[in-house]
Amino acid sequence: MLVLLMGFVLAGALLLWLKTDASPALGLSLPTELQDLITLALSIVVEALPFVILGALVSVIVRLFAPTQRILHLLPKRPLLRRLSISLFGTFMPVCECGNVPVARGLVIKGLSVAESTTFLLAAPIINPVTLLATSQAFRLDPSIVWVRMGGALLIANLVGGLIALHKDQRELISKGFYNTLCEVEAADEHHHHDDHEHDHHHHTSNRWRDRWQEGIVIFRDEVSLMLKVLCLGAVIAGATQVFVPRDVLTSLGGDPFLSILAMIALAFIISICANVDAFFALAYSNTFTFGSIVAFLVFGPMIDIKMLTMMRTTYKVRLLAVITLLVTLSSILIGLVVNYAL
Repeated sequence: MLVLLMGFVLAGALLLWLKTDASPALGLSLPTELQDLITLALSIVVEALPFVILGALVSVIVRLFAPTQRILHLLPKRPLLRRLSISLFGTFMPVCECGNVPVARGLVIKGLSVAESTTFLLAAPIINPVTLLATSQAFRLDPSIVWVRMGGALLIANLVGGLIALHKDQRELISKGFYNTLCEVEAADEHHHHDDHEHDHHHHTSNRWRDRWQEGIVIFRDEVSLMLKVLCLGAVIAGATQVFVPRDVLTSLGGDPFLSILAMIALAFIISICANVDAFFALAYSNTFTFGSIVAFLVFGPMIDIKMLTMMRTTYKVRLLAVITLLVTLSSILIGLVVNYAL
């Protein structure tokens, strides 16, 4: 990952050097298209990089120190209000969608139903304050997109969660591997609790803090590595489409109220970019694609993409993932159409 990031930095340095007065004398230059590609890709990476670091730091703090059990005890008992409250968890546990899957697994272990865990999983990456801050920063000229994105996320998450809740036996929706893991974790917790009473308190506390620091470093490294990898790939794709795809093609496709939505949803599914930085990617298309398609991209992408489905497969059965994907896709298209025709 560092090699890829260093490649971006070196490419930017080379581009700046070639634009100096000395480079023409040496007879060295890059094609205009390549210069534009590097400039666009670098601008996306540079703008998004602070949010990558911030998101990783928040992820470490939340996953190691958040009082999850205490929060669960405060949830309302009524199913509708309970799921609505859970869909707001991302405000207090601002982890990107990659880190939300382990969090959702942990919430199921601590007592949440499958419907409640999927409600959290779909809404959390967008309700994440880091994501909302990045979105407002990217779309400074149109802050309404932050509210539309947040409202769409809450609507879809609670709709999907409510429909899944209609299934009587929630355990049937959990993958066999996760069910076995659930049993093993419960047994391990009982054993760990028994051992805690047999060790010296001071020794246990010092070891616990040391282990947390080590785990935090690993989490931060993994989060930054994954997000930077996807960010750099997404930045190259965004720059390439803007430079190499004919302008009239982008205009004709991006200007269609329906096809533009389908195109941006398909793009979100393929590139699998993290929610903390996807707004900067979408910004590159804001001048050629409809407002509704940008909203659909920002709502759909953090919920369903290639990497998310792969990670969710470790917890939920394939048939449930198929239903979730269909519901999220149709809902995102509907939201995009409403924005295009009503706003």
